[in-house]
Amino acid sequence: MLSLNLHEPGAVRALLDAASARGWQPGVRRVVEIDGWSLLEAAAAARAGATGSTGPKHRPR
Repeated sequence: MLSLNLHEPGAVRALLDAASARGWQPGVRRVVEIDGWSLLEAAAAARAGATGSTGPKHRPR
């Protein structure tokens, strides 16, 4: 499971990049409906690829 912590550096940038890749243009004022879950998944995957992480690490007990 991938996760995205919006408090981490670069996380919001990844979210904006995912939105831009799906057609969002910040300079154009228009209504656009985008499924936010797919953006979160894409941003989390991009962050995991950039850091080499596969998600939160669970310690065995």
